Amino acid sequence: MTFDARFQEYGLIIHDGGTSAVGITFCPWCGSRLPASRRDRWFEELEQRGIDPWSDEIPAACNDGHWLRA
Repeated sequence: MTFDARFQEYGLIIHDGGTSAVGITFCPWCGSRLPASRRDRWFEELEQRGIDPWSDEIPAACNDGHWLRA
């Protein structure tokens, strides 16, 4: 299992030699719903800061979960 702190997303690793994962919304062990993804909110936060995620450098605080606490 993998966790992306920047988006607060969980996934199951695909063991194909790459870094791929399949996103999941329920815990594979207990079946409870996992927290909602913050992916859209992350992009909105960067836009508010005037940062283009495709061409600008992403601040270190936005590459982990710290941006959620700011």
